[in-house]
Parts: sequence; C-alpha cells; structure tokens
Amino acid sequence: MHLGIASLACVLALSPLAVAAGSPAQAESWDAAVPVADCGPGSKPETGLQGQVPLADRTSGRSQQGYSCNLDLLGQYQGEGTTWVNQSYRHCAYNATSFFGMGRKASEGVQVIDASNPRKPRLAGNLTSPAMLTDTWESLKVNEARGLLAGVSVGPALGTLAFDVYDIQTDCTRPKLLNGLSTSNFTLPASTVNHEGQWSPDGRTYWATSVAGGAITAIDVDDPANPSIAAVSAIGYANHGFELSADGNRMYLTTAVPAGVVVLDVSEVQAREPAPVIRELGRVAWGGPATIGQHTIPVTWGGKSYLVAVDEFAGEDIHIVDISDETKPRVVRQIQLEISRPKHADLAASETKGNGLFGYDAHYCSVDRRTDPTALACGFFQSGVRVFDVVDPLNPREIAYFNPPAQVGKNAELLGSEHAAHGVTYVGNASNVRDAGPGGVGFTGQPADLTADWCSSPPRFVGTNQLWVSCQDNGFLALRFTNSAYRAP
Repeated sequence: MHLGIASLACVLALSPLAVAAGSPAQAESWDAAVPVADCGPGSKPETGLQGQVPLADRTSGRSQQGYSCNLDLLGQYQGEGTTWVNQSYRHCAYNATSFFGMGRKASEGVQVIDASNPRKPRLAGNLTSPAMLTDTWESLKVNEARGLLAGVSVGPALGTLAFDVYDIQTDCTRPKLLNGLSTSNFTLPASTVNHEGQWSPDGRTYWATSVAGGAITAIDVDDPANPSIAAVSAIGYANHGFELSADGNRMYLTTAVPAGVVVLDVSEVQAREPAPVIRELGRVAWGGPATIGQHTIPVTWGGKSYLVAVDEFAGEDIHIVDISDETKPRVVRQIQLEISRPKHADLAASETKGNGLFGYDAHYCSVDRRTDPTALACGFFQSGVRVFDVVDPLNPREIAYFNPPAQVGKNAELLGSEHAAHGVTYVGNASNVRDAGPGGVGFTGQPADLTADWCSSPPRFVGTNQLWVSCQDNGFLALRFTNSAYRAP
C-alpha cells in the first residue's frame, strides 16, 4: 500500500476498526521460516538471518555490494530509479517514476526500456500522458492477451484524473496511446479514487481499486480507443490489490482493513449486464492491527484452486489460501523469511528505521505458471528479490535471492525512485509497528538512508533461466539463475 503520505498508512494500521477486526485464520500458524537457500559458487550470501541486512553491514558499507544466492546480474538500466509496481512484456520493460520527483526529473513519466539485449538494456522513450506522468503507483499493468499497457492516475497516493491505455503489441518499444483526445494530451474516462489496478485476463476490462472508502471501478476496454465506465461499487473500507479468475467472473481482492482476501462475484460486469451488481461470496482475514494485504495470484495445484496472497506490512509476508470452497477461503500455509518472524521484530525495527516506512516486508510476487507452478518469485522491501520452490505449496523452500547494491547518498540522483525521493523514516517500538499502540510510532520527516533498496515490483520469469524485475533505487534488472537453482518447467 505504502500510501505516499506515510501517516495515512499509520492511521490505517492503528485505526480502531483494524484493531477490532476479527481474524478467522489467526489460529493457523507455522512455527518456522521457510528453509534457507543453499548458495552455490559465485554467490555473495547474506551475512545474517535470511532476508536481513544487518546494521553492521549498513554502517560499514557492505550492503552497498549487495547480496546474491544462485542469481546474478546480467544487465541493468538504473536511470533515475523507479516507483512501486512496474511491468515487462516481450523484450520491453516499463518503469514508472515518482510523483514526488515531478518537475525535477530529467526524464518524466513511465520509462520504456528495450531489453532485447538483456546485458545492455537501454532507454527507448518515455510516456507522459496524464496517468503515466503523475505516477501510476500499483496500477501500471500489462495484458498479455491483447498486448495492452494501462494505468490510472494515482499521484501522491490517491488519484482520480485519468486512465491511459497503450498498444504495446505492435512495437513494445514504441507504445501507442490509444485513448488520447486528438486535441490535447488528455485521456478519458476518469476513474473514481484510484490506488491499484489490474486487467481481466481477456483484456476486456480494466479494474481499479482504492484504499479510501472501498471504491472499485470497472472500465470497459472492449474498444481501447473509447473506454467507458462499466461499473462503480464499494466493498469494505480499504481495498488493495487483486487478480481475477481466468474467465473474469471472480475477483480475489485483498483488503487493508482488516488484512485478508475477499472473493467477489463480478460476472455481471464481465457479461456487461446493464446494471451490474458485485456480490461477496466469501472472505478470510489474518494478522494483527498493523497487517495490510497487498495482492493475490490465483493458481491451481493438482487441480485444486488456491491463492497466493501477499501482505506488505508487519512481517506477514505471504499466505497460501485454499479457495476450493470459495465461500470459505482457508489459509493453509504461511511463507515467512527468518527476519520476519515475530521474535526478531525489535531487531528488524532497529536496523530498518532509518530507511523509510517499510522494513523487511513482501510486496508483489509472480509465479512461473498458473497451473501447477513450480517457483514463486517475490519482491521485498529491504530483503531484495526472493525465489521459492513451491512444487509442494505446503512445504516451500527458498532456492535463490538477489538483494541489489544499496545506493547510499544518491537520493538527489534518484528522483524517479519513490524510496529515494519520498521515503520518510519512522520511529516505533516494533518492526513495522507490528504491535505498536497509540503513540508507539511516529515519523521523522528525514529522507530514507538508502542502506537497502526497495524491490517492490513483481519479478517476471523470462525464457528458461532469467528473472526480470525492477527495484526502486537500482531500476530495471535482468537477472540470471546460476548453479541449476531453477530452470523453466
């Protein structure tokens, strides 16, 4: 969620509503972190706990060398850094840039990166239509089926200005704005209050959700040159990321208050009914008052339906949710790094408090395939990119990681990075205010010290042994698996 204005995240985390919310999955617990990766030759392993960047490494400069295990760097385009969620498609990547750097960046809007040679990615252009210019946050998404790139205007945290859709199928290095008005660089329709976004798999509908008031907007993109509002609704209090079933009839929505997942029937929107109604089918919640759900990935293992549900706060990391009975979703496994375990909360807080609102937290993940996935790759704040073997989802294990070099002292050079340009620091009595009560957390107004990067974007499996991802300070990274840690199934 990382609500740009950090105090808003704090208000959500500490609200009486969040504290009072029930937690039906809380009885489910797992007593150990996921097994640590076995690092082969050429690795630069972590020096502390799994996922940790120790304070000693931050002060000595060791974190500026980065850490790697069975993943190495093929190529990089750093530019001025990037923001929360970015995408890649074919041989191209799309890196949004921070709202807070507007007017000061050398290259505004969304950066188009040509990675046809992954060893030498290059800037091919930038997109400056309204939504792309004013920061898309977690709404910049690609639809593979139709070769479309879209996002809504979010600005500093919440926005209502515009929805932009581009053709990237014809030439991914030269996206073509499809719904711009001929007389100006302006796009319609404006969505309701925006924060997150995602496509239906068929690319006919783009959905936007908000952390304010539970707003949900469906945009009809049957004709990308003339999109229109298909439905507006409100569910709960603070909605976050989501994905949809393969047929587009179910939305698996994460909630920020309380943290969890809601299964919604959106079939009337998908069918373009004249007055569509969105219906709740089931829900599950977890964690404490500071926990915040981030997004979902629908998958199947052995023909059985599950969600990978990612949190972004309070060290909850990742939950595996059984949705074979969609009216009664059930958490069956939690994937946590060792540094995220509750017993290390105070240690984590002491190490990360100078580096922005987020500590050692997951944010966005992806799988190598939706049916019987074998690997799960996740971007973490401060813990880098982590890859897990999930052939058996109830017994995951880590197989690789890459935490890029810290960019200490480069705040002024990285105005496209939300972390560098805006990352205010906090003080609290536990990691990510996990157990903080009123008065237990505050914000210093100091810029993040950049002693570890924020790898907040979803990695993408490319070819047989590559992983493409963006981290906020290091920009676009083309990574390669080593030591036979992973090969595409």
